Amino acid sequence: MEEDDRARWRQFGAELHRMRQSSGMTQRQLATKMAMHYTMIGKLERLERSPKREQAEELDRALETGGTLSRLWHELTNRHYVPEWFKDALLLEQRATEIRAYESLRIPGLLQTRDYARVLLEERQVTTPPDQIEQMVETRTERMSMIRSNRPLLWFVIKESAFLDPVGDERVMRGQIRHILDLADEGVIRVQVLPTPRSSLSLCEPFRVMVLSGTQTVGYVENMLGGGVIDSSPQVQELNSVFGLLAAEGLPFPQSIAHLRKISGERYGDLEEEHL
Repeated sequence: MEEDDRARWRQFGAELHRMRQSSGMTQRQLATKMAMHYTMIGKLERLERSPKREQAEELDRALETGGTLSRLWHELTNRHYVPEWFKDALLLEQRATEIRAYESLRIPGLLQTRDYARVLLEERQVTTPPDQIEQMVETRTERMSMIRSNRPLLWFVIKESAFLDPVGDERVMRGQIRHILDLADEGVIRVQVLPTPRSSLSLCEPFRVMVLSGTQTVGYVENMLGGGVIDSSPQVQELNSVFGLLAAEGLPFPQSIAHLRKISGERYGDLEEEHL
């Protein structure tokens, strides 16, 4: 393990060691409970091996931590693999009770599948090693699972071109649309497709409005080089107003779902192929 990785996972190894000792289990006993070779526990504690998300989850179950190690894994991963300019937004979205987001170019990160995210990251970060790309994919696609347990209102208005401009091959796009439809069917998100707009509002940059409490609402606006948090009340109100106008131009929720099914069938093949 390289030195920067050792520094990042030092807290995880120390917490695992502390929890194992508190449980009264030896490394061998814990490994037996997890059907894992006992040397792996030692390597994780001594920072000789980077923990995987699945290992953190298994350790939580074996040590009955209530998810402490999984939450720490996500925190440490996000801290390292999330760009500096997005870290504030990441923390805010985890606190938000409502998120309203507009996207004009690509599927929003919160809704991306692993395959879709991987294609984007590989195309944009050609010099990044494959293992780091996978960590970035993991970080991006796990964001939804981190916030959906809080049951926030998640409302997306997405320009139709984001579904028509392919990322990857037909399988990637079909799987991506299937994922969005599944989230909508489960009641996790509300999504509206914005077809050819009647106004120039859709030309604005991607943005989101996040309600943190009854008295605090913030915005976040992206640009080519990053993004920034907006906490000025007049500017947040302006974002709210723009979102309302874009939603009014979008297809109603039921029609948007039907339209996504049509796009997938006509351009990327039958959605049922994903289940074969």
